[in-house]
Amino acid sequence: MKAQLKVAKKIAALRKALKAAPEAKKLAIKVKINRANAQLKAATKTVQRVTKKVDAKRVAKIEAKIAAATDPKRKAALFKQLKAAKKVAALRKALFKAPKAQKATIKAKLAKAKAALKKASASVKKHTSRVDKAHTKKVKAAIKAAKAALAKAKDPVKKAALKAKIAVANKLVALKQKLAKAPAAKKAAIRAKIAAVKKQLAKATRKVLKASNQVTFKKLAIA
Repeated sequence: MKAQLKVAKKIAALRKALKAAPEAKKLAIKVKINRANAQLKAATKTVQRVTKKVDAKRVAKIEAKIAAATDPKRKAALFKQLKAAKKVAALRKALFKAPKAQKATIKAKLAKAKAALKKASASVKKHTSRVDKAHTKKVKAAIKAAKAALAKAKDPVKKAALKAKIAVANKLVALKQKLAKAPAAKKAAIRAKIAAVKKQLAKATRKVLKASNQVTFKKLAIA
């Protein structure tokens, strides 16, 4: 985008120079304008290609979030965001292909679509924050319960399983706190870590359940 703007400014400057130039210099300036026009065409194609790629990536990302979402309100917000993102992508594509006479109309529609996408994204962010807070609260309650169970536990296998669960749950809470304070550039990497730790917590919870069942079976066998 910056390269495209730089070349466009160069062309404008050369055209201005062409008007003021004497006849002897006009041909040389025209050659420069032609070269700059070729550069602008190449830069525009690059911008279009990159923009299409970015739009496709955003749509795919939202679709992945919809597939993973469990909260109905967040899912509904994500569907609205997806619809808005697809509209922005379609209008950008139309703008690239449109003749000059239609570009102003499409640009106006694109501005409205971008505003709608911004609003939809803010709604997703709001619901995501609510879901995250509820999940963190649930994890903290699970930590408290696991600590209480650990204080009462006598079986070494169950104790080890509970300690492992508490460690993973604490790690998850720490990552969620880190996510809330992290800059946008680092959020994706932290979210990936959170997803991995959630799987670890589910596995640790299953191990606690298995250990608890074994203790119960031992007690029944003794009885």
